[in-house]
Amino acid sequence: TLDRAIQFKAQSVLKATVERTEAESGSLIVIEPKTGGILAMANYPDFDSNLFNKVEDVRTYRNAAVSEAYEPGSVFKPITMAAGLDAEAITPEETYEDAGFVVYDEFVIKNALDKTFGVQTMTQVLEQSINTGAIYVVNKTGAEKFLDTVKKFGFGSVSDVTLPAEATGNIKNLMGGGEVHYATAAFGQGITVTALQLAQAFAAIANEGKLMKPRIVETALHSDGRKEDFGPQELRQVIS
Repeated sequence: TLDRAIQFKAQSVLKATVERTEAESGSLIVIEPKTGGILAMANYPDFDSNLFNKVEDVRTYRNAAVSEAYEPGSVFKPITMAAGLDAEAITPEETYEDAGFVVYDEFVIKNALDKTFGVQTMTQVLEQSINTGAIYVVNKTGAEKFLDTVKKFGFGSVSDVTLPAEATGNIKNLMGGGEVHYATAAFGQGITVTALQLAQAFAAIANEGKLMKPRIVETALHSDGRKEDFGPQELRQVIS
């Protein structure tokens, strides 16, 4: 399914971005929402397969886009908001008052940079990436519905994309965990995901709530001459 032109551009953009931001590494995936076809998948640092023996760090050989899980942080907020909207627990225009922090027993959870926003709509929560707003959404949605939606989006399980060493990520904090675990998960902390899972979930939102199986193999040609096609596969309707 890879598109050579898009793949080349993805690798160029990723390399330039990692170097500009002085990051240790980066991954980039371009996925077609309606088909699940992966048009580009890149990691940096990368290596020249003609000179693979020159690589000093063996981790460079790993396809981090599918095999490395990490805390997603605030890019998880659209998933939280999707759960709340789908449960009809919130509306885009609904407001709450942000005090800048939320307290759970001995834990104090704050907004980034200690900001306080006052009265905000749910739309503004996303626009301004407000941690307490995401927590408000989870509390109104309920733990059971939130966890169910997170699972339906594909987090915590492999996608079977037919690439080696695919990681599941870790959402175990939400299984029998306390309120504080749901509060931090609302803005993407205390859980881990892969870049592919995140791309697949965002693609589902773009595809009217339909989650497609990610594909990197379009056609397989077998030694006996048989041709096997792997077309788009809808896994489930995650949100309405």
